[in-house]
Amino acid sequence: MTPLSASFGLILILWIIPFSEQNLNLYLDEKETSRLLGIQAELYYVRNGILNKYALSFNMPIPPQIDSIFFTWQNLRPKPPDMFYKMRFKVSNPTAMDMPRPSIPPDGTVPTSLSTFKIQFPCTGAFTTEVDVNIQMNISIFSASNVTVLNFRRKKFCTKVDTHLFKELSTPSLHNHHSNLSLSHNMISNREYDRRPVDQPEDSSGSTHIFYIAVGCACAFIILVALAVAVYYVNSQKSTSRAYAERISDTSSSQALTQQTQSFLRADTPNKSIGGSLRSYPRGISPIPELRQQVQPTAPIDPYVMLQEIAIDRSRISLSEIIMEGTFGKVYCGTLLSEEDSEIADQEIFVKTITEQARSDQVHVFLAESCLMKGIPHPNIHPVIGACLGDKYPPYILYPYTTEGNLKKFLQKCRISDCNSHYSLSTQQIVYMAIQVIRGIQFLHRKKIVHKDIAARNCVVESDLIVKLTDNSLARDLFPGDYNCLGDNENRPVKWLSTEAITERRFSPASDVWSFGVVLWELVTLAQQPYSDIDPFEMAVYLHEGYRLAQPPNCPDELYSVMACCWAVNAEERPKFSQLLACLQDFYTALGRFI
Repeated sequence: MTPLSASFGLILILWIIPFSEQNLNLYLDEKETSRLLGIQAELYYVRNGILNKYALSFNMPIPPQIDSIFFTWQNLRPKPPDMFYKMRFKVSNPTAMDMPRPSIPPDGTVPTSLSTFKIQFPCTGAFTTEVDVNIQMNISIFSASNVTVLNFRRKKFCTKVDTHLFKELSTPSLHNHHSNLSLSHNMISNREYDRRPVDQPEDSSGSTHIFYIAVGCACAFIILVALAVAVYYVNSQKSTSRAYAERISDTSSSQALTQQTQSFLRADTPNKSIGGSLRSYPRGISPIPELRQQVQPTAPIDPYVMLQEIAIDRSRISLSEIIMEGTFGKVYCGTLLSEEDSEIADQEIFVKTITEQARSDQVHVFLAESCLMKGIPHPNIHPVIGACLGDKYPPYILYPYTTEGNLKKFLQKCRISDCNSHYSLSTQQIVYMAIQVIRGIQFLHRKKIVHKDIAARNCVVESDLIVKLTDNSLARDLFPGDYNCLGDNENRPVKWLSTEAITERRFSPASDVWSFGVVLWELVTLAQQPYSDIDPFEMAVYLHEGYRLAQPPNCPDELYSVMACCWAVNAEERPKFSQLLACLQDFYTALGRFI
């Protein structure tokens, strides 16, 4: 699926009179939507003169590889008078991008038959920068009255083009031949043959030709040999890297997790990227050098040793009611009692533990996954604050208390069918919660940690809708319906995973982006089950064929477009979290203007 296009960033602002008086359709047809996002649907921004209420001041960027946008429109008025339009453009940086070029005249009438027009965004290639573009279209029934103003805002990302080659070709002799670049190759070749001394006999041209041909053949042979060696070397490195990554993924300790994470983290982590751009272009360097550095054997860190650093005496923990329970795992509400002679008050906590019937390998996985959030202070991270370990009793892992608890359970309570729900989440609140999830993930990525299981079930929420990302310990036991085994004796969250994570067990910040797109879908649908009708064994084929989660009925086009760009098959085409954060912050601000 192609990356997110700027077509979803269409901003329609109604100023004077409603479109219901003008009978206009303005949308992206199914072919254009399929070309841009692989989604079979028409995306209306004005339907029968009615403006989509969610199409607000949402400034969506245009990635470098997109240079034009196609719109379909039609005047639906059954009889005269005509509907007139005037189109004007404004560019913040004319040296980086020329004025947009529409395929229709800047002034005219809206066609009464279904028509398509194109707007091109021509970058000059002089700079690598973002250019703010404003397209203003005035629509009126009478050419000088009843004007409705539409503003389309864009951020076009332009890249610098190396013009060194063109400068070399632009010699005076070429200018004498009218700089015909299409003939430049022949011209240079002919001039090369004519560069012999004046007194050189004409017969020597044949030997000169033979000499050049021989040199060319020798160079071609050397290049072919070098390419063959390079291909063999790259293939051998890929097989070594894949085998090493698979060995790392089988380990359960926190150190092994960190090693695998570093193997796939790019040099340009989200905090270094250019904000506000959902662009698609090569990101970072090959991970092979990092893999070579990590092949050095290192002893895995025992989770018991890590958790011993925050050990708390069991006598200070008072358990109360069970709030979640699985086959062998339990989550309690409890109280962490203050130490004697301490001025610190007692603290409410969550306590995760397992039963005495749990196997030793289950205990080890539980403790290893609990180490993920140890010692990570951030407002949107739910860290481990203590642990009780001992041979006689099951281990306790302590977390700060949150008023609303697990995010997935909270969203299910917020459904309209739940009479006891005290929340009715608005679109702005949902966007606010998604922004916090992004901030938590960004902090983990700066710590060189890839979460690999981002989902609503692995988040908690406070009463003021503060969302915190937590680890995935006990998630398989507490939410067994969210995990599936594909015949490899390992339960994985298949319907939250990217294509490369399913088929190759390859995790990276880009795979976390995919999972975040599913989390955003969970927020909008109030924790419905994604791909509920798809067999887990068919998920990889289903995704590679281009199928994705459908747009929920109550989901704005702008919000669904953010989800869709997260689900690009090619990991390099997915946006970075800094770009997603900038877009959602803009959308959140736009929603606030109309509340």
